[in-house]
Amino acid sequence: MSQTMNKEKNPSFWRAVWTITWKDLQIERHTRQTISIMIMFSLVTVIMFNFALETNLSAARDVSTGLLWATILLAGTLGLNRALSIERDNQTFDALLIAPVDRNAIYLGKVFSVTLFVLFLEAILVVLFIVFFNKPFWRLPVLMILALGTFGYVAAGVLITSMTIQSRSRDVLLPVLLLPLSLPLILPASMAVAAYMFPQLPQWGEVQSAVYLVILYDLLMLTVGLITYRYVVES
Repeated sequence: MSQTMNKEKNPSFWRAVWTITWKDLQIERHTRQTISIMIMFSLVTVIMFNFALETNLSAARDVSTGLLWATILLAGTLGLNRALSIERDNQTFDALLIAPVDRNAIYLGKVFSVTLFVLFLEAILVVLFIVFFNKPFWRLPVLMILALGTFGYVAAGVLITSMTIQSRSRDVLLPVLLLPLSLPLILPASMAVAAYMFPQLPQWGEVQSAVYLVILYDLLMLTVGLITYRYVVES
């Protein structure tokens, strides 16, 4: 454990993390496969929900927070599967494993790159939900909670996706494993975001427990990922 911590303090470790993150961003810039899939799925989902609930706008606004997180989860699952399967199919991930790169650097690089993909998607979703549901998703605390929840979700998602990516039934296994694992994150995150949907802002004491649960989940998933990722990818 101390050896791992020393590696993570080494500037070359963070240089490797940044290199892997930048590589994923450049691949996506050229292919546009991951983000385009997430955006198209999200657009169809939001429009479908909007038309389905159009007859009862008050009910639609009441459930808008849950709809936002549901869309993020489902689109994020598609993005995770696509982002990691591209490298598996092209055998570029095998080259990463052969290279003298710490496995934790690969894990963090993947977490950071996929988090950026999902945050880009969320920026679009926030605008759509403001337009369609007329709720104040633009508030800074809401955006911060979304970012915290996204990081924890992706930290768990990269680990689970790496476990299932070699399986023939990975498209089924990933949501079956990841979505239940995300419930302890999504429930408090949804509660915290919902508290900011009213005209009057809540007191910090009303949302701090939910926010602390989100942060605790992030730290727990990140720690589990850093400890187990090397065994997952080398198994």
